[in-house]
Amino acid sequence: MTNDRTDARRHRQALLQAASAIFLEHGITAPLDLVVTRAGVGRATLYRHFPDRVELVLALVDQSLDALDALAAAIPHDRTTFRVLLLHLADILAKDPSLADFWRVIPSDNAQRICQLKRFRLLFDRAVGDAIKGGMLRGDFRSDDMLLVGGMLGAVAREPDAGKRRAMAARLVDLLVSGLQPADAGTSR
Repeated sequence: MTNDRTDARRHRQALLQAASAIFLEHGITAPLDLVVTRAGVGRATLYRHFPDRVELVLALVDQSLDALDALAAAIPHDRTTFRVLLLHLADILAKDPSLADFWRVIPSDNAQRICQLKRFRLLFDRAVGDAIKGGMLRGDFRSDDMLLVGGMLGAVAREPDAGKRRAMAARLVDLLVSGLQPADAGTSR
């Protein structure tokens, strides 16, 4: 029984890694047979773990949110946390620009998508609050605004050249952080 669970976890992880690579190479609408082939599993294994493309994409989004959660838990929370998380989000999208397209295939009324968006906002709640209190961020910025910021980073992710994509993402973060500072912080830029 334990071996079955170990195999199931291994197959699931192989499918997620394969899907990430295939979606990066061929786009979010790539045939799922390519994922199956890359993962080295059967079609039934794919559908046992992920009944459809939406479920597979939702799992990939969860994986990215887990990475952001882990970073948020590992770093000290102070006025610079917002910038650190923003840079990490930019890096995630620069490394895997297909993530920016994931929302296209997930229906807007999907319950898990709604939970993921809430999780994303909550992830930044504390960092935004700390940055505002620390004078690094304007008082009118809210964690809900992170959806807009995510959209901007997603636009950068469409740059085909990986090096340019990373540079553009870093520049966007610099512009955002600088532009979102309180007016009285202008001398500390």
